[in-house]
Amino acid sequence: MNQKPIAAVVSFLVLGFVGYFIFGNIINKPYKTNFDSSNALSGKQTSETNFDFGDAPDGKQGQFPSRLISNGARTKKTDDVWLGLVATIEKDSKQVNIDEADDGVKLNATSCKQSTAYFFVRIKNPGKMKGAAYLNLYADWNKDGRWRGSDECATEWIVQNFPIDLGKQTNEIAVYAPQFTAGKNTEKIWYRGVVTLDQKMDETATGEFASGEVEDYGPKSPGEEKYYNFYCMPDPLTINHGSKGGVKILPDFFSEPIFDLQFGKNFKPKDPKRQVAIQNNTFTFESSNKDIDPPKRSVPHFVDIRVRFGAGGKEAEVEKSCTVIVEHDEATIKIPRRSFPIPSEIPQIKTESGGTTKTESPESPQTEAHPIQEGAPAFIKN
Repeated sequence: MNQKPIAAVVSFLVLGFVGYFIFGNIINKPYKTNFDSSNALSGKQTSETNFDFGDAPDGKQGQFPSRLISNGARTKKTDDVWLGLVATIEKDSKQVNIDEADDGVKLNATSCKQSTAYFFVRIKNPGKMKGAAYLNLYADWNKDGRWRGSDECATEWIVQNFPIDLGKQTNEIAVYAPQFTAGKNTEKIWYRGVVTLDQKMDETATGEFASGEVEDYGPKSPGEEKYYNFYCMPDPLTINHGSKGGVKILPDFFSEPIFDLQFGKNFKPKDPKRQVAIQNNTFTFESSNKDIDPPKRSVPHFVDIRVRFGAGGKEAEVEKSCTVIVEHDEATIKIPRRSFPIPSEIPQIKTESGGTTKTESPESPQTEAHPIQEGAPAFIKN
């Protein structure tokens, strides 16, 4: 029974984990794109025209079309639209399953039932791009080393040119979740996920494409199936001096659930500048008024969090820092106003001329048309 995949989106999600990707990974570990993967870790660029290939076994090691000689699926440009955080380029397929950049597709398959694939699609210019991207996914249900035909439950071309209107993607990373019917065997299989820009694929999973990325995923060894990681939301948390705020600790999208969280082994939750407390899966950061305010500045604080995963918290433990930025402002200096009282009576002045004494009142500088301003000095006219 061959069932076509359902080409309808379950959800177009821009999730909190995007914040983790952008702050925790892009800032701390800048992504590498358009690099020769043989030099990707060293950061050496290449001037040669290379491609991004998949890395499923080809030739003597298998029959999947991955290498250039097999017309394996490949993209020439990887920095317009790609999958996950990282994209690399290489001269040919890196055999077998050793591409450093397979991080953008998750297959959640249940034997012979409706299942879901998650694509993390990243674009260079969110809100400014035009055109369409297409998502394709191939799975070797019958384990014959090919992505062709079908088994008794489903086709092996499981997501067929799922369209994305790039003009509507206003975030750098978005998650698309097309549904499909899975094959009988869903464990320890090879599958290929591809995103292409303005070009469609066919059932062979081969060919050259102008832009996009190809990612191949192979059978995992026991113990590698589970993933453990977390992110902070928000990261960074920004608060004013003397105030407080909260940060939620959330599992990554594909991570196992969080059991509990504690402070890092060397982190002191209380000092003269701040006090930090944990309740459930959230920590509260309170900035102390004793931390002197001026001059105006932004002060980062790093809260070390240790998270345990799995049953009883015994499966895994991950520790890293969440960032809190405390904004200090300049003190407001108040200058008191000085006032000079206007006399209630005009003083009399005595003058002598030729032995005659005369008393007269000077002309007041204050008139209805020109009143003396408060604080202005009075003057006397002789």
